[in-house]
Amino acid sequence: MARTEQELRTQAVRRRLAGESAAEIGRSLGRSARWVQKWAKRHDPADADWARGAKRGPERAGNRTAQEIEAQVLAVRERLAAHPWAQVGAPTIAWELDKLGVAAPPPRTIEHILERAGVTERRRGRRRQPKGIPYPELCAQRPGELHEADLVGPRHLDGGLRFYALNAVDLAPRRAGIQIVDDKSDEAVAGGLVALWSRIGVPVRLKLDNGGPFIGARGLGLVARLCLHNDVTPVFIPAGEPWRNGVVERFNDTFDKRFFRSERFASRAVLEQRARSFEQFHNANHRYAATRGRTPDESAVGELRKPTTLAELPPGWPADGRVEFIRFIRSDRKLRLMRRSYEMPKALVYEYVTAVLDLAVPPAEGNLCVQREGELLATASVTVGGSR
Repeated sequence: MARTEQELRTQAVRRRLAGESAAEIGRSLGRSARWVQKWAKRHDPADADWARGAKRGPERAGNRTAQEIEAQVLAVRERLAAHPWAQVGAPTIAWELDKLGVAAPPPRTIEHILERAGVTERRRGRRRQPKGIPYPELCAQRPGELHEADLVGPRHLDGGLRFYALNAVDLAPRRAGIQIVDDKSDEAVAGGLVALWSRIGVPVRLKLDNGGPFIGARGLGLVARLCLHNDVTPVFIPAGEPWRNGVVERFNDTFDKRFFRSERFASRAVLEQRARSFEQFHNANHRYAATRGRTPDESAVGELRKPTTLAELPPGWPADGRVEFIRFIRSDRKLRLMRRSYEMPKALVYEYVTAVLDLAVPPAEGNLCVQREGELLATASVTVGGSR
């Protein structure tokens, strides 16, 4: 029958006190002579529990946060969690503690406290790792430089009423907007963009995917024309790579889980009113590492540029303006734009390129310039869409 560690220690000391050598005792018990000598020194006839051994570390871990701080962290988290729209992560808790005049522990320490209490958020999926192929990332340093927009839906209210949510995020301040639209027609989506821009401002560039509302079946449509007449450069990310619009994609997830699935809406009017309230709550309260812990409202300083509405939109296309398409060139060497394809040089195979359509250049003179890291590599002629 296997003996416990405490029984082995007791036997070793008893044999050592009887005069047996430490080496012989160690060999018979499967221990070292040093182990035998250690427990012989620790033997204390006045202590019945001497063989149990003492704890190797201090009674309280030196890096364990004080109980008072832990209690404050959990209390703030509980208060935040009472509101279904609120963030409950470590940065927000740290900010709330700071407002209370409490020296907040580092975010990682707060995360450990939440883990021990069993109140951590569901972990996000791992971010997609780049494959080592250079990608023409767009950066935003100031409010209004770059927006991302996406259409979520269809979603349904009780009774089967269908709707879409057109979401947009101003990347630098993380200011977001939500516009409920009836469908994904050109007119509905373009009208939704005008409504969003009236609240969060008109961007310099707007990143979009290649969905039907943004690129029509026959080419560029009303959404692109609206952008160009508002001096906005639409930028279309690679087809099949939605993570290239990662900021608005994450906001879509917040919209879906924190807002749409957290309550029921009696009507379309109630949905629109609550969506506007959620938008205002997000911009006034949510905090992001990208803004150094500031809310979107605190980061989005300056006067907003107002849009040209659909009713004010001139007919046809403007005389100048740019449309950008980011594309990945595969082994067939085809650059695919708006259901057309253009053969590219062999050097561009398995590379990302930016195709820039310049409205100031006549198609006969090569109004499509293909670039990689700012270097002009090819030109082509593209006919812009109709006048819708």
